[in-house]
Amino acid sequence: MGVIIQTVRKATLLILTLVTFCFCQAQKRNSLYYGVSSDSLHSGHQLIFKTDSTLEISTFPRHMSQQFKLTLNYIKKDNTIKLLRNSLSQKDSQSLVNHGLTEFLSEAAFTVDKRAIVDTASKMVYVLYKDFSKRVYLTYVIDGKTYKQETGLSDAYGIIKNKPKENKALIEKLASINNNLDNYTGSVYKGLDTYTKFGYDSVFGVIVLRRKD
Repeated sequence: MGVIIQTVRKATLLILTLVTFCFCQAQKRNSLYYGVSSDSLHSGHQLIFKTDSTLEISTFPRHMSQQFKLTLNYIKKDNTIKLLRNSLSQKDSQSLVNHGLTEFLSEAAFTVDKRAIVDTASKMVYVLYKDFSKRVYLTYVIDGKTYKQETGLSDAYGIIKNKPKENKALIEKLASINNNLDNYTGSVYKGLDTYTKFGYDSVFGVIVLRRKD
């Protein structure tokens, strides 16, 4: 059992490291979106739609760190949001580069897909703050069956705000295959890849264990 718990913890840590996600209070929760990347190439950031033509890009708030914020213009037609680069100064462009947000240097296009906003070019998916402000789950798919494991939420100080509950069915399932792990292959998904394959609720990470043929 100790080995399998270690396996769960390592997999959970891997996804949390990739996500680098922090839930913090926001003034306009209904219009606040958090970006989740499918890879580690893009820095963590969030979007706030201020008006029907302006949005604010900002880095995640961190204790003792200055939060970067930048307002851009956009136009929306049907389910497409197009960011306009004409409002960017040279200083703004350099700031985007410095904060690892180079995807906003061009006139990017997003797609509104139900509750999510999708940036296919950057492999990003943006989700509503209010949908994940209380609980975040990692999803495990083992032998075709889905298990949800609640994870801890941290604030801007890095302090865990809640004690996640263990999924006993997941622990038992992992224990049952512990002696046969060599017969399984593992895959880790997150962000847009997870959204496309597993849906909105699983964007923060899915671990799939498949029995080898």
